[in-house]
Amino acid sequence: MQKSRRRLLVASLPVVMAAGLSTALAAPAHADTGSSLTLAESHQQAFVAGGTGTYTITVGNAGPGATDGTATKVTGTLPTGVTALAVGGSGWSCKTSPSLTCTRSDVLGPRQAYLSITLTVGISPSLAGKSVTSSFRVARGGPTTFQDEGSIAVKDTISQSQRQTQTQTQTQTVNVKCPSDHNKRSAV
Repeated sequence: MQKSRRRLLVASLPVVMAAGLSTALAAPAHADTGSSLTLAESHQQAFVAGGTGTYTITVGNAGPGATDGTATKVTGTLPTGVTALAVGGSGWSCKTSPSLTCTRSDVLGPRQAYLSITLTVGISPSLAGKSVTSSFRVARGGPTTFQDEGSIAVKDTISQSQRQTQTQTQTQTVNVKCPSDHNKRSAV
C-alpha cells in the first residue's frame, strides 16, 4: 500500500512597498481550495527618536480559494518606547487600547488584498540609536477563538535626528499555516 503525500505548491503575491520598491511575499498555495492569508508591512521613512512613524500593514490572500467571511483579525505588539497613536483603514474596525487590534469579516478573493491598515506611532527620545522590533499577526475565526494565519517581525534602527541620513533596516519573517490546519484553534 502506497502512502499518499500532500503536495505543497508555492504562490507569489506581489506586495508594493513604499518609495516605489516592490517585493514578492511567498505563501503556500495548497492543492485544496482553501484560502491562505499573507501579511506585509512597509513604511517610507526611517523612524526618528522623539518623532512619529507610520506603518502600513496589508493583508492578502494567496489563494487558491476565497476566505469564507469569518472574522479576520490583525494584532500588533510594539516595543517599549513605541506607542500607538492612531490606527485605521477602510473596512477595518480598529482600536489601540487595551491592545492594538483591527478586524473585519468580508470575503477576500484569491490573489487579492484588503485595503491597508495605517498605524501611526510615537517614538520615545530614549530610543535614539537603538534597534527595536515590532510584530504583527493575522488570524481568522471568532468570536473568541482565532486560528493564526501568519506573522511578521519588523526591525528598525531609530535615528537620532531628522538631519541624519535616513536609512532603514527591515527584517520580515512570514509564518503561514495550511488551510488543513484550521481545525486546530488557538487564541490570539
